[in-house]
Amino acid sequence: MGKAYSVYTKTGHTVQRAVFLAMHNPFGLINEKLLNALIVAGNRYFVRQTYPRGLQPFNEVQKAAFLLTHYRERDAAEKHYTFLQHDRYRFLYDSDHPAHLVKLEMAARQFPEYPVYTPLLQKAWEPSEKMIAHIRRYIAAHFNWRVPREEAVKAELFTEFGELFVNLKYKSGSASVPLAEIEKS
Repeated sequence: MGKAYSVYTKTGHTVQRAVFLAMHNPFGLINEKLLNALIVAGNRYFVRQTYPRGLQPFNEVQKAAFLLTHYRERDAAEKHYTFLQHDRYRFLYDSDHPAHLVKLEMAARQFPEYPVYTPLLQKAWEPSEKMIAHIRRYIAAHFNWRVPREEAVKAELFTEFGELFVNLKYKSGSASVPLAEIEKS
């Protein structure tokens, strides 16, 4: 889970508290070396989308954050791209197209205003103690699983069209839940 930041603002004669939540972001930034390795490995297509989890609430320079998902097959990339129909910043790159390759290389150089993330995990994901508490609350509210305190629920992170999900497994039960839903618990 991300950190919550409080800001107090004065409006008229009252002081109001605004809370900004920095969402959990397990992904790392893409760089030129990684981009080239992905292309050499056969990933020709890249889908760019806005990535709210990459936003840092108090970074005054940052204007947006993006996620760049790689694909070997055009059909899979187009399916992801089509799913993002309401994202005005979505773009489907073909690294064999010289102008697209130049734009991909620029994105991999990381401008401070527009960080670009890759859906590759920097290390194996392990839920924090806070996240485990959120998972337990979510399970208690939405499933008929009775998980004793001393037993663990297996939680694995995965993405689908750039959205983070957690695959929960306990005994014979399993469910895939958007991470955003778990974070609300």
